[in-house]
Amino acid sequence: METLDEAQPDRKDYLLALAAGMVGLALYVRTLAPDVLYGDSAEFQTLAYTLGVTHSTGYPIYLLLARPLGFLPIGSPAWRVNLFSAVGAAVTLGNIFLLARYLTRSRIGALLGAVALGLSYTFWSQAIIAEVYTPALAVLSTVLLLLWHWHLAPTERSRALLLAAALTALGLGLHAFVVLIAPTAVVFVILTLVLERLHWPQWRQALFTGVAGVAIGVGVFLIASLAIDLHNPPSSFIRVMLYPSRSIWGLTPADMDSPFERLWLTLAGRQWQDAMFPKDLDIADEFVTYWDRLIRSEFSIPLLLCAMLGVIVALHTRPKLGACWVVAFVTILYFVLHYQPPDKDIFYLPTSMLIAVAIGSGAGAALEWTHRHFLRRRKRRYLASLYVLAVALLIWMTVQPSSATRWQALREGVAGFVEDEYVYPVDRPHEPRLVATWRIQRLPENALVISDWRPLYTMLYLAHVERLRPDILILEASPHGAEWNTVADSLIQELENALREGRPVFANQVYRNLRDHFRVQPALGGEWYQLSLRSRE
Repeated sequence: METLDEAQPDRKDYLLALAAGMVGLALYVRTLAPDVLYGDSAEFQTLAYTLGVTHSTGYPIYLLLARPLGFLPIGSPAWRVNLFSAVGAAVTLGNIFLLARYLTRSRIGALLGAVALGLSYTFWSQAIIAEVYTPALAVLSTVLLLLWHWHLAPTERSRALLLAAALTALGLGLHAFVVLIAPTAVVFVILTLVLERLHWPQWRQALFTGVAGVAIGVGVFLIASLAIDLHNPPSSFIRVMLYPSRSIWGLTPADMDSPFERLWLTLAGRQWQDAMFPKDLDIADEFVTYWDRLIRSEFSIPLLLCAMLGVIVALHTRPKLGACWVVAFVTILYFVLHYQPPDKDIFYLPTSMLIAVAIGSGAGAALEWTHRHFLRRRKRRYLASLYVLAVALLIWMTVQPSSATRWQALREGVAGFVEDEYVYPVDRPHEPRLVATWRIQRLPENALVISDWRPLYTMLYLAHVERLRPDILILEASPHGAEWNTVADSLIQELENALREGRPVFANQVYRNLRDHFRVQPALGGEWYQLSLRSRE
């Protein structure tokens, strides 16, 4: 067994991390969603190819990283974007193992931390659909890994700090929760410099390196954002939602006539500002909900106790790294608890990642204690069975709660344990394609249609990626921020102008205020409602 100071990844560990990632990738590919999906996933599947701005925060880095997978000669274009999530999940699992190795001598313990996250409900469910979360976790865990690598030799590993800072800034183009590591990174860097008792030249070098990294990351993010904004295809979120429904937020065309104005509106999350730090939020209730979610869906109580042990041990044996873990967890959880989107459970993922590192630390501590108190005694052969028993018990604690459902998913090739069908109807995986194809093929040439969010980008994917109906224009009817099920005044004006130009206009349902402005009649076999101007028009 190595000394505590040597408890850090070596070449063998990187090979084991690669192996863990490859096993995870195989599991997720086996259960990967096979085709185009609904909602946000369909949006990413569409815009990874058409390269347009997505909903806040635009996700330009995600799109540019996902796009190369589109050239793979396997699966449908939509499947290849799903694959990017599996790759992000695999990288994250390898990083979890490496992070845990900084906190424990035990490779088995560190590996169990990766296994715990890999089997957890939300992580697996996001690893098999087109989404930003697992790629963002891959970057977030890489940032932590680079910081922990840097802190062992801060004057010699400046490139690690440079890359960590750059990735943190770039993370804004993957998911905003990556940027939430920034306060922790600043505290960790300053704490390391203080405790190492470095002189001003070393301080200056570290601070300059961090600032330079942030500048590089921000620069790449801005270039990517502006390039995608200027490309501006018909499927861009700006053209599909933000501009047509601009009156909801009191915006005018003049407020959106430059790339930098559109970039700011996207970054600021104008559509979701009401979900950020709402005034009537009960933070105690939110924490109870969070804790309940962890126990019900992510980690068993024994694993959470193991994570608590891991944090305590880390604070004692590796105080700087333990403090880094605590600050990161508290900071990220604070912001997550104060954000209220409809899919809030997914935003807990960064804390699950940190908990998995702590599980690896706690499991490793238990195995180290067993090794120290039994294997080094006499009658070594007899007492070795106790160590094997401890390993078996920890494996059972990690695998048993979810083993039945995950094994069934692997046998069937479908993640049937996923309960949320809004994006991915697991029992009907080809439903999004079949329904959307049926709907858009029935539309007349050059039609303009409005739709709710769930099927919107499924139709746009088929229309503009697979070129099934590139002549039609599809807009979101009633985005978040609008009065329930109503169409914005600015969108009403767009529809009226289209009708005056002789363009056929359809809606997928009768929104509350449509009849105030149009005649609305069922059309095309009841799949659509056709709008026409009132006679006085």
